[in-house]
Amino acid sequence: MSEVAPNRVLRLAAGCRLSGAPGQEDLLLIPEGALRLKGPARAIVELCDGQRTLQQVVAELAQRYPGEGVGRIQTETAALVAGLQRRGVLEYG
Repeated sequence: MSEVAPNRVLRLAAGCRLSGAPGQEDLLLIPEGALRLKGPARAIVELCDGQRTLQQVVAELAQRYPGEGVGRIQTETAALVAGLQRRGVLEYG
């Protein structure tokens, strides 16, 4: 899938979860191993909770990071989500 549908709800695929160990780096645990999450990537993945669409995730991030432009947030969030979808980590709810 080359483009993320902005009005569909996103969630982690079965078998994928965020690491929860205190003091541990931000990791997304997947069946094949783990992905290191840098910058706002953890916040993005947390917001893909099966309740929010991509548009809602972008709106929430824009509130959390008011100094960033909405266009940049949208572009970077869509790119991360698309990459995670290609790897089978995120899916539509």
